[in-house]
Amino acid sequence: MGAKGGVGNTVTALLAASSAKRAGRDVVLVDLTGDFGVVLGTAPDLPGIAEWTAAEELSLGAASALAVDVAPGVSLLPRGSGDIDDARLGTLWSLLAGKPRVNIIDAGRGSAALERVAGPRVRRLLTMTCCYQALHRARELVTDVDDVIVLTDTQRALGLADIEAALGRHADAVVAVDRAVSRWADAGLLLDRCAKSARSLDAFL
Repeated sequence: MGAKGGVGNTVTALLAASSAKRAGRDVVLVDLTGDFGVVLGTAPDLPGIAEWTAAEELSLGAASALAVDVAPGVSLLPRGSGDIDDARLGTLWSLLAGKPRVNIIDAGRGSAALERVAGPRVRRLLTMTCCYQALHRARELVTDVDDVIVLTDTQRALGLADIEAALGRHADAVVAVDRAVSRWADAGLLLDRCAKSARSLDAFL
């Protein structure tokens, strides 16, 4: 989840998926926001999580039937159309956690995202950049997440030490902003590329 919009949350999640894929792990991308689909270029009208939470019976088989392959070893569970019944998401997390694969959820941003990914088998990661607005939002959320990922940028006035001091905790992973990653995202190639700057994300896989 992101501290706010535009902090690189979706791109960071896809870099982690790429790392897991290269390590031979199967990956499921769970798209609560629709952002995975936009970056990966999938059809916007695919049924997905919204339809699954609206069904009478919730099963892993039904969720798996909605998933689409986006790369070898990587599938996407799309957001779908309409409202998502957040109260039923806990069942989905429990079902997905029962399989030996990496499940990466893009839950969005802010306190609403925290509520969506609550559960004993979910590890909540907060992504933020070194900017004042992201820091302000992150301070409201940091006590409720498991790990913090900081994207550092030499063009920013704030550095990693400033962020850690303000949050009162060390970053669990640090990713240096790489302009090449932005080009990969624009070209839809994130799942096929390896960013050395993102290797610290391997600890979460």
